[in-house]
Amino acid sequence: MGHVLPFDSVVSQPVAVKGHGSVTTTFDSVPDPETNFTLFSVKGRGEEGNGILLRVRPNEDVATAIEEVCRTHGIESARVYGIGSINEPVFEDGRRIVCLATEIAIENGSLEKTPEGLRTSLDAAVVDTDGVLYHGRLARGDNPVGVTFELVIVENRES
Repeated sequence: MGHVLPFDSVVSQPVAVKGHGSVTTTFDSVPDPETNFTLFSVKGRGEEGNGILLRVRPNEDVATAIEEVCRTHGIESARVYGIGSINEPVFEDGRRIVCLATEIAIENGSLEKTPEGLRTSLDAAVVDTDGVLYHGRLARGDNPVGVTFELVIVENRES
């Protein structure tokens, strides 16, 4: 899991891929002075469409960052896709992965409006440095980003 290096990767059999994209905004690899890594950062600005490309920085909680950005942009219902790293991830069922260098893939992510406000649910696959794979729903407010987390947020619209 993690960030795939396209020129170093080989697909063992044909696969169908479905994705979301933007004509005016991309993730671009740029040196990051905060982490001292080359990371994907959002480049460009789109005023049209039904989505957001978002990079969450170190020590920010993933779910609350999504909710804050969506609140700012008036999004109340969305699908969430993304990959990144979290320091010692915590699942809603209380399991904690004691590892600072995990990689996370969101398997099923959503944002919905509830009576209490916006609520993000992130079902994720997590791999630790020993290659052990975990699955579960990330606990809201208890999952700080390690190095980076890149997200695509697609608003649910009627039309």
